[in-house]
Amino acid sequence: MANEKAFNVQSAYSDLNKACSAQAYDKIINISGKILTKYPGETKAFLCKVVALIRTEKYDDCLNFLKKNPTLSSHVIFEKAYVEYRLNRLTEAAKTLESAEANDPKAQELKAQVFYRKGDFAAAYACLRSVIRNSQDDYSEERLANLTAVAAAESCFNNTNLDLDVNPQMYEGKFNLACYHLGRGDYHLASRLLDDAENTCNLCLSEDPELTEEEKNEELAPIRVQRAYILQINKEEEEANQVYQSVIRQRASDTALLAVAANNIVCINQDQNIFDSRKRIKMASTDGLQFKLFSRQRTDMLINQALFYWYTNQMEACTAKLRTVLQEELSPRALLLSAAQLIKEKNIDKAVLLLESYLSNVTGNQIDAEIPLALAQINLRRISANHLGTGSPQPKNALNVAQMLENILPQHLIHSPGVLSTRIALYLLASAGENAVQTRPDSMKQIVSCIESTLHYYEELGEQNEIYSHLLDNCAGFLLQQGEAKLAAEILEKQLARLESNVSQEKQNSLIKQVLVARLVRAYAQFDRPKAEQTCKSLQAKESLSEADVDTLETTFLYGAKSLKRLSKPSEPTDISDKGKSKRNQIKKNISNTPSSDPGVQQVTSRSKRKKKKIRLPKNYQPGVMPDPNRWLPRRERTHYRGKRRDKRFAPTRGPQGQITGESEWDAAVRSPKVKVHEDGSAGSTPKQMSNTAKQQQKKGRKKGR
Repeated sequence: MANEKAFNVQSAYSDLNKACSAQAYDKIINISGKILTKYPGETKAFLCKVVALIRTEKYDDCLNFLKKNPTLSSHVIFEKAYVEYRLNRLTEAAKTLESAEANDPKAQELKAQVFYRKGDFAAAYACLRSVIRNSQDDYSEERLANLTAVAAAESCFNNTNLDLDVNPQMYEGKFNLACYHLGRGDYHLASRLLDDAENTCNLCLSEDPELTEEEKNEELAPIRVQRAYILQINKEEEEANQVYQSVIRQRASDTALLAVAANNIVCINQDQNIFDSRKRIKMASTDGLQFKLFSRQRTDMLINQALFYWYTNQMEACTAKLRTVLQEELSPRALLLSAAQLIKEKNIDKAVLLLESYLSNVTGNQIDAEIPLALAQINLRRISANHLGTGSPQPKNALNVAQMLENILPQHLIHSPGVLSTRIALYLLASAGENAVQTRPDSMKQIVSCIESTLHYYEELGEQNEIYSHLLDNCAGFLLQQGEAKLAAEILEKQLARLESNVSQEKQNSLIKQVLVARLVRAYAQFDRPKAEQTCKSLQAKESLSEADVDTLETTFLYGAKSLKRLSKPSEPTDISDKGKSKRNQIKKNISNTPSSDPGVQQVTSRSKRKKKKIRLPKNYQPGVMPDPNRWLPRRERTHYRGKRRDKRFAPTRGPQGQITGESEWDAAVRSPKVKVHEDGSAGSTPKQMSNTAKQQQKKGRKKGR
């Protein structure tokens, strides 16, 4: 009996071996199932059945089979994780891979793929690095392409630049490298790499004569879409739209690529071309896309669709899209759009509660700056429960918003230059106008406290920070304008100390130092005059000027440059030989002959004489005849100017065109007394009427003369 059982197992394994060699996966499943029915502990049969189920893409059946045999599942950790990965159970796959061996290259490569799909690009990058170091096979180019894809995703979606020093040979790797530089903002280099990737792809595809034109276009579609995105970023939206439309018309099999192109078309259309945008939204909303796109891509697409519905006043559709986004994550953009929708519906209280609930759930550095600033804007413009004003904010609202920002913003935001200037403006507004809620000195105390706390925050971070230098300069100028001379002097002293400590740029900082010293003198002059006089001695400009230069500058300041020339004019009479010369040349000659100790005056007299232009008289000049007084007047101001005449023959007749009733009442000829006419045929004084021919000749003559 035992020999019969052993014979059956051996023959079954023999048949299983033949099925594996022939890759008959259905037969493998049947044979291995029979073996496991009689001998449930057979590891090889269990492994063969798991691999056959994976090869036939029966992932659900495979996972159920693994769950029914937990003991043997420990021998197929990689296969179980791969099945969970294909079923888009990424969290379970990552947990399963934790029990795999650390040196297993297959497990590490699958772990990198799982991290990549989950959006943890830094962890995927580390796994791929270790796999590349420890692998020596023919798949190094494929792994380099995957490594470049991970770095590209990190730069595009997380704005983080990973260390990448590769030179891929495959067109997939070159395409990923172009995406990496695109995420870094180097659009010119990315465009060059895309061209290189397209040329390499065309060269590779030309080696296969069996490929059709549709298959070639499908391989080139990602490169073309990415080039269209560069055009869209560079504001060349019409060209980008044409490329997107051509890719969509080709109907590629990659639904994720078509969804990206359709989403970008919706962004180009905005609130125009509504019919086309609706078709593209439908294309970007097909089933299964949530497993082929990154979470950042899905969120952006849903928000763009919600924005389209918001612009077209489809509030229910907009709400549905935003609800889908907020169920997956607390997206600040989705929250802002939801608040805008509530404000549009006059539900300001609900909008405020929505933004406040976000701030209560998120703390510290995780707070997005747009949410508290939007909440501050709503409270600042709020006039009543369901109405926002457009004019100047009320002082009471300004004070409340300034205090609210101090309470809800984290330290790195509350001390940023933009928020600091906003708080200062709000405190000044709280003490302005007839409805002021506090006095100007109280507002200045709060402003001084804000400035001191901000400067102290950046001093702790390090005085070499550029923002700190910028704040010192602007705060000192503001405090000087507002009369806070003591604090302004302290800030200027700190700025001077920073400049003196920087020895490497001493020449560049010398001019800046003089400006700061001048400001410091101005500040000291308001509360400590002796110290201001002492500080004046450090100004280099006073040391570089001689006593004569100072006198010249004072004279120029008092009288001006033109008055200084007149003061230097001599009192002696001019030479008779200079009588025929112009007055200008006489003054220059006398100034040059007069000794002067004033170097400023000497500088004026040392000018070179200009060459006198030759007098050119008009052709019709007559000596002794008075020229026309209109000669020096503009043409339109001359007495004989009559303006440009226009041809009025074709001008429409103005005024009433019909006969007016009651015309006789206004006719003076009717109301005037009638004159008796003699019955004889004597000639009267009536002028002779001009004939039609004469009128035409007169009109022609006028037209010719114009």
